[in-house]
Amino acid sequence: MPSWLRPALIAVSLIPLSVWANPFASLSLIPYGEAKLAGKTIFTLENGDYILPSFSPDSHYLAFSRELAEGATELAEIQALDLKTLRVKTLLDAKSSREFAVYKSFVADFTWKNATTLKASISDGDVNGVNLFFDVALGKLIEKKPLGANDDGASAAKPSNETLAAFPSIPRPALENALQNGFKVGNDKYVVQKNYWKQDNDIWLLDVKTKQITKLIVLPEEWIYSLRGAFAAGNAFIMLVAFNKEAYLARQQAGRLELLYRLPVSNYQQTALRVEHANNDRVLFQISTGAAYEKRENYFFVYDKAGLKKIKDITGIYDLNVDASGHLVCFSLWKENKRKLVIQELKDPR
Repeated sequence: MPSWLRPALIAVSLIPLSVWANPFASLSLIPYGEAKLAGKTIFTLENGDYILPSFSPDSHYLAFSRELAEGATELAEIQALDLKTLRVKTLLDAKSSREFAVYKSFVADFTWKNATTLKASISDGDVNGVNLFFDVALGKLIEKKPLGANDDGASAAKPSNETLAAFPSIPRPALENALQNGFKVGNDKYVVQKNYWKQDNDIWLLDVKTKQITKLIVLPEEWIYSLRGAFAAGNAFIMLVAFNKEAYLARQQAGRLELLYRLPVSNYQQTALRVEHANNDRVLFQISTGAAYEKRENYFFVYDKAGLKKIKDITGIYDLNVDASGHLVCFSLWKENKRKLVIQELKDPR
């Protein structure tokens, strides 16, 4: 053996086996397109730092949070825009949000319970928080509950006994964990990763109706919690899988795994795919690349019969939300070190 070759072979032998087990390393990237999706601008709000836009189910209101500092404490205001009058009303001001702060007070999530009732989950910056319920039409706080307390939607994530009974080969605790942290991809179908002691970390399709279990992607043991989102499109399953500092948007179709997009991420367990709007023709979704407290830039995509298209006319996306009709989108966009809100009409990218 030539002396110059020996160090190279030694170096290769020291590479962990899990590196070679990356299921995406040998896949060629499927060509993707680009599209312009944003149309007429409806409203812009940039006098502050705005995040978490959330359209009401009937597209009458847009809720959002305004982050601000009072001394050394970070606080949040909760506001709502009436899309018919284009007037902004404050549901919770910064002074009132101080009540819920230990180190700081911020909105972790918005959930619309109906067309006018908004639930805002507020974190205290430590380990606790509170759910606040607002009547947006009246502009009033109507109820408070400790974070984690039961409400009308709390039991929705729990799998039914019928679903659990469909897969007796998977230990019940592992199955419950997989379903609660997995992704529904159609009627009684779920894409899951078990993420449980003495279980594999592969990605599976569970079909409750047929009681079939299908392995979609084989993953190395180290890739725990790497399934970060999934949806169905025709007879294909689109999945976001992330590990270390990279994420992979993959398509499993007719038993074939294909790579649609590869992107860098700052924290793979805080990377996520979120479907914003879906119908028979197209799926609009975003990919977040890190934690909400980081200065991240999200990706916005459309997937249709022609394949994947990246939205290219909007940059600096921190977050976005599409209304239920698929006609409006609201972007939270970076402008220097603050985020503005821009509401635009959506165009058909084709």
